[in-house]
Amino acid sequence: MLKLHLWLLEAAETERRMPPALRQPSYCSWPDFNMEWLAYASVGTRVGLARATSGQISRYDKVLAWVAGLDDADDRQLLWGAAHTAAFRDRGPKWSKLAKLLSCSRPTVKRRYERALIKLWYVANAKKNT
Repeated sequence: MLKLHLWLLEAAETERRMPPALRQPSYCSWPDFNMEWLAYASVGTRVGLARATSGQISRYDKVLAWVAGLDDADDRQLLWGAAHTAAFRDRGPKWSKLAKLLSCSRPTVKRRYERALIKLWYVANAKKNT
């Protein structure tokens, strides 16, 4: 179950690493920087996320197929919502934010998430055995 939860989180992070559908034209230029020994890049320099690897994309496709195999749309929405609120966070999902969206308490959201994760586990094992 923990491995499946971690795969969901990795899938949400991979989805954020994917390139956007529409890109602004980018011009290649070296950012301005100070020539001092311990200087940092200028304030205007933005550092983005690294691109997703092929392994991450293949695991993302698997998780996406498993989540799509769930019958209940509320479970699918809860799983992706929890995964996206936990992406790139050490503390896990933002249960209070999800509770406000679903109009229930934090323990209820956690309990629903665990039930949805169990259903996802059954879907993943059914797809693995076929």
